Amino acid sequence: MNYSFLPEAEAEYIEAVRFYEEQQAKLGESLIHEFERIIALIIERPEAWRLVHPSGIRCTGLLRFPYSVFYRVIPDGLQITAFAHHRRRPGYWLTRVS
Repeated sequence: MNYSFLPEAEAEYIEAVRFYEEQQAKLGESLIHEFERIIALIIERPEAWRLVHPSGIRCTGLLRFPYSVFYRVIPDGLQITAFAHHRRRPGYWLTRVS
């Protein structure tokens, strides 16, 4: 199963990686590894995480970083709809859902 980002979600992810890399060398790389780990788990069992929207959006958090991955299963695989910080603008990603 493949995954893709909505453009806004990809921008959030890239910005988070940049931020952590600026804070400490290799910290951005750690975020990338943590994200890839959670994506691998989602791909194994995409329906395992909690449904947060009737459109099929599900959510799971990262362990080491204060971010959640919002995604939905689409015919081509997974679509990452948001890479959201736990303390910033809750629910902002709802505007991306149809």
